[in-house]
Amino acid sequence: MKKIHVMQVLHTLEIGGAEKLAYDISKNFDPDFKFSFFCLDGLGYLSGAIRKKGGNTYCFGRKDGLDFSLIKNFAKLLTDKKVDIVHAHQYTPYFYSVLASFFSKRKPAVIFTEHGRHQPDKVRPKRVVFNKILQFFTNKYTGVAKFSKDSLVQFEKISKKRIEVIYNGIDLEKFPEKFSKSEIRKKLGFNLNDKLIGIIARLDPIKDHKSLIEAVSIIKDKFSNCKLLIVGDGPMREHLEKQTEKLNLKKNIVFLGMRTDVPDILMALDIFVLPSIMEAASVTLLEAMSASLPVIASNAGGNKEIVVDGVTGILVEPQNPDQIAGALERLFTDKTSAENMGLAGRQRVEQNFTFDKMIEQYKNLYLESLKK
Repeated sequence: MKKIHVMQVLHTLEIGGAEKLAYDISKNFDPDFKFSFFCLDGLGYLSGAIRKKGGNTYCFGRKDGLDFSLIKNFAKLLTDKKVDIVHAHQYTPYFYSVLASFFSKRKPAVIFTEHGRHQPDKVRPKRVVFNKILQFFTNKYTGVAKFSKDSLVQFEKISKKRIEVIYNGIDLEKFPEKFSKSEIRKKLGFNLNDKLIGIIARLDPIKDHKSLIEAVSIIKDKFSNCKLLIVGDGPMREHLEKQTEKLNLKKNIVFLGMRTDVPDILMALDIFVLPSIMEAASVTLLEAMSASLPVIASNAGGNKEIVVDGVTGILVEPQNPDQIAGALERLFTDKTSAENMGLAGRQRVEQNFTFDKMIEQYKNLYLESLKK
């Protein structure tokens, strides 16, 4: 039988929540499906890994304004590659996907998945009008959190009845329940008595590394052996390195850049922190919980759908270094509570956020979209 061809459509294939989701789905899906990737603006880090495994990535380079040549070339690509389903991640890829599907000879089904939202969010009247038209050519809408679904309803005026929530899922095989923290730390070059805090996120203002660094400066005198491991890269790196130097934190903060050993890094930590100003359903937050870590997260977006405050971690107000510092001190001081939160977090992922559950939901979504 011919495989069902799904084309994932994104801005780029740099590492981010939407990109990682699309990539992970393609690696571990039902063998009756095959995947390719189309990027509007550029390829990026993940494209190399996709091509290395025999996958196909395409990019024509979007021009400013409404790029009619992109629509034409994208439509031809959908026809030539016999695409059955176009799965668009975020709004602009969705907009171009609908138009390309409409003008292609093949008319593949269109699915739109909403992830995070740019801030400040607001209703755009012209876009709402377009959405009323686009919905007639859209088979399915999904959000990676209830927050994402609510945003589509509130700001895009899409009927909530048409939107399904499919939470991100984690492959628990990467995070064994029993492991030697001392051996992992030795391998990574850290001492067992170090108090390790970690964040894994693109170095972007919306992730608010700045507040976390300020929080470390507040607790460093009380916990002189605390170290913050910052994993990721992005436009804020130079600014954050200067902030670290200004606060005399070079001994306490380590910039690790892009890493391929994220599970090991997480299992080496004592606490994971995600202080984002806005977030949908963070994969790294779920991964940290899978590694049985207590987490500190901002009470923003979909974080409160993942973290049960006081049970699996601590929610703090966005852009509040004092609250982050207080939560860090509490978890460092009360080791029993920290351990219990970590175990509860692991259990919560096992019950609600597994990779197998997510894959099954997307498979059903794809099959339903073809019927429709």
